Amino acid sequence: MTQKNDDIFKLRNLAIEKKEAMENVKEDISETKERLKPANLIQEAKDKALDRVQKTGETALQGVKDNPGKVATVAAAATLLALRKPLTNYFTNRKAANDGTDSLDSEE
Repeated sequence: MTQKNDDIFKLRNLAIEKKEAMENVKEDISETKERLKPANLIQEAKDKALDRVQKTGETALQGVKDNPGKVATVAAAATLLALRKPLTNYFTNRKAANDGTDSLDSEE
């Protein structure tokens, strides 16, 4: 009789475990369905992108704070690079204007 009671007890525990496992699977499926909705996927992607941008910005800001001289040098070089054509035109026109003035002075 003890063996029979043990078997019944084991079967009852297995039935309880099965029920709990089924409930867990149902919960997991519900959570997965919710997570895979397009609106939720888009929001998750936005959140991750925002986090990455913030981390990158913080890293860049810290780099600027740690290396102000290098940052100033790079900024000056970038400015000169961006303004190279206007500066070239300015100096070329200035030289041409001075050359014209010099030639008028020499004719007098």
